[in-house]
Amino acid sequence: MAWSNIVGLTGGALIVFFALLRVERKRLWVVALVLVLPSVWLTVIWANFYHRWPEVLIGVGAAGLMAGGWWLAYGRRLPPATSDAIKVWGQEEMPKARPQHMQAELQRLREEKERLEAELRRLRSGGNGHGQDQ
Repeated sequence: MAWSNIVGLTGGALIVFFALLRVERKRLWVVALVLVLPSVWLTVIWANFYHRWPEVLIGVGAAGLMAGGWWLAYGRRLPPATSDAIKVWGQEEMPKARPQHMQAELQRLREEKERLEAELRRLRSGGNGHGQDQ
Protein backbone atom coordinates (compact mmCIF):
# COMPACT_ATOMS: atom_id res chain seq x y z
CA MET A 1 0.00 0.00 0.00
CA ALA A 2 1.54 3.29 -1.14
CA TRP A 3 0.80 6.30 1.06
CA SER A 4 1.53 8.71 -1.77
CA ASN A 5 -1.37 7.15 -3.71
CA ILE A 6 -3.64 7.53 -0.69
CA VAL A 7 -2.68 11.19 -0.23
CA GLY A 8 -3.23 11.93 -3.94
CA LEU A 9 -6.56 10.12 -4.03
CA THR A 10 -7.66 11.89 -0.85
CA GLY A 11 -6.80 15.28 -2.37
CA GLY A 12 -8.65 14.52 -5.59
CA ALA A 13 -11.70 13.21 -3.75
CA LEU A 14 -11.69 16.31 -1.50
CA ILE A 15 -11.83 18.55 -4.58
CA VAL A 16 -14.79 16.57 -5.91
CA PHE A 17 -16.61 16.54 -2.57
CA PHE A 18 -16.11 20.26 -1.93
CA ALA A 19 -17.30 21.04 -5.46
CA LEU A 20 -20.43 19.00 -4.82
CA LEU A 21 -21.03 20.73 -1.50
CA ARG A 22 -20.61 24.29 -2.82
CA VAL A 23 -22.20 24.11 -6.27
CA GLU A 24 -25.51 25.76 -7.00
CA ARG A 25 -28.24 23.12 -6.80
CA LYS A 26 -29.58 23.93 -10.27
CA ARG A 27 -26.12 23.21 -11.74
CA LEU A 28 -25.36 20.02 -9.86
CA TRP A 29 -25.77 17.91 -12.99
CA VAL A 30 -23.10 19.97 -14.80
CA VAL A 31 -20.58 19.31 -12.04
CA ALA A 32 -21.52 15.65 -12.02
CA LEU A 33 -21.08 15.42 -15.78
CA VAL A 34 -17.87 17.45 -16.06
CA LEU A 35 -16.06 16.66 -12.79
CA VAL A 36 -17.50 13.70 -10.91
CA LEU A 37 -18.09 11.17 -13.70
CA PRO A 38 -14.66 11.62 -15.36
CA SER A 39 -12.94 11.47 -11.96
CA VAL A 40 -14.74 8.29 -10.98
CA TRP A 41 -14.16 6.73 -14.40
CA LEU A 42 -10.40 7.45 -14.35
CA THR A 43 -10.07 6.26 -10.75
CA VAL A 44 -11.85 2.99 -11.51
CA ILE A 45 -9.66 2.37 -14.57
CA TRP A 46 -6.51 3.12 -12.56
CA ALA A 47 -7.57 0.97 -9.60
CA ASN A 48 -8.48 -1.98 -11.85
CA PHE A 49 -5.29 -1.78 -13.89
CA TYR A 50 -2.90 -1.51 -10.94
CA HIS A 51 -5.06 -3.44 -8.42
CA ARG A 52 -5.11 -0.47 -6.01
CA TRP A 53 -8.62 -0.75 -4.62
CA PRO A 54 -7.52 -0.59 -0.94
CA GLU A 55 -5.83 2.78 -1.56
CA VAL A 56 -8.89 4.07 -3.40
CA LEU A 57 -11.21 3.04 -0.57
CA ILE A 58 -8.97 4.54 2.11
CA GLY A 59 -8.47 7.80 0.12
CA VAL A 60 -12.14 8.28 -0.66
CA GLY A 61 -13.12 7.34 2.90
CA ALA A 62 -10.64 9.83 4.39
CA ALA A 63 -11.84 12.54 2.00
CA GLY A 64 -15.44 11.78 2.88
CA LEU A 65 -14.67 12.08 6.59
CA MET A 66 -12.81 15.37 6.11
CA ALA A 67 -15.47 16.88 3.84
CA GLY A 68 -18.26 15.67 6.14
CA GLY A 69 -16.48 17.10 9.19
CA TRP A 70 -15.97 20.43 7.45
CA TRP A 71 -19.62 20.52 6.39
CA LEU A 72 -20.83 19.71 9.94
CA ALA A 73 -18.51 22.25 11.55
CA TYR A 74 -18.72 25.12 9.08
CA GLY A 75 -20.21 24.37 5.65
CA ARG A 76 -23.87 24.02 6.55
CA ARG A 77 -23.90 27.57 7.96
CA LEU A 78 -22.75 29.04 4.65
CA PRO A 79 -25.54 30.43 2.49
CA PRO A 80 -26.32 28.33 -0.56
CA ALA A 81 -24.60 29.39 -3.74
CA THR A 82 -26.66 31.31 -6.31
CA SER A 83 -26.01 32.73 -9.77
CA ASP A 84 -27.28 36.13 -8.60
CA ALA A 85 -23.92 36.95 -6.98
CA ILE A 86 -22.02 36.66 -10.28
CA LYS A 87 -20.91 40.01 -11.70
CA VAL A 88 -19.62 40.14 -15.28
CA TRP A 89 -17.28 43.04 -15.89
CA GLY A 90 -18.08 45.23 -18.87
CA GLN A 91 -21.78 44.51 -18.93
CA GLU A 92 -22.83 47.03 -16.31
CA GLU A 93 -25.68 49.29 -17.24
CA MET A 94 -24.44 52.67 -18.41
CA PRO A 95 -25.77 55.72 -16.61
CA LYS A 96 -28.68 57.32 -18.42
CA ALA A 97 -27.99 60.72 -19.92
CA ARG A 98 -30.33 63.50 -18.90
CA PRO A 99 -32.11 65.36 -21.73
CA GLN A 100 -30.69 68.75 -20.74
CA HIS A 101 -27.15 67.34 -20.87
CA MET A 102 -27.86 65.80 -24.24
CA GLN A 103 -29.15 69.12 -25.62
CA ALA A 104 -26.06 70.95 -24.36
CA GLU A 105 -23.77 68.29 -25.88
CA LEU A 106 -25.68 68.45 -29.18
CA GLN A 107 -25.31 72.25 -29.28
CA ARG A 108 -21.57 71.97 -28.51
CA LEU A 109 -21.12 69.46 -31.33
CA ARG A 110 -23.01 71.68 -33.79
CA GLU A 111 -20.80 74.67 -32.90
CA GLU A 112 -17.67 72.55 -33.28
CA LYS A 113 -18.89 71.29 -36.67
CA GLU A 114 -19.51 74.87 -37.86
CA ARG A 115 -16.07 75.95 -36.66
CA LEU A 116 -14.37 73.02 -38.43
CA GLU A 117 -16.33 73.62 -41.65
CA ALA A 118 -15.33 77.31 -41.59
CA GLU A 119 -11.69 76.33 -41.11
CA LEU A 120 -11.92 73.83 -43.97
CA ARG A 121 -13.42 76.50 -46.28
CA ARG A 122 -10.62 78.90 -45.31
CA LEU A 123 -7.95 76.28 -46.01
CA ARG A 124 -9.48 75.36 -49.39
CA SER A 125 -9.65 79.00 -50.44
CA GLY A 126 -5.95 79.45 -49.71
CA GLY A 127 -6.45 81.97 -46.96
CA ASN A 128 -4.48 80.07 -44.38
CA GLY A 129 -2.47 83.09 -43.32
CA HIS A 130 0.67 81.98 -45.16
CA GLY A 131 1.85 83.49 -48.37
CA GLN A 132 1.42 81.59 -51.61
CA ASP A 133 5.18 81.57 -52.17
CA GLN A 134 5.95 79.28 -49.27
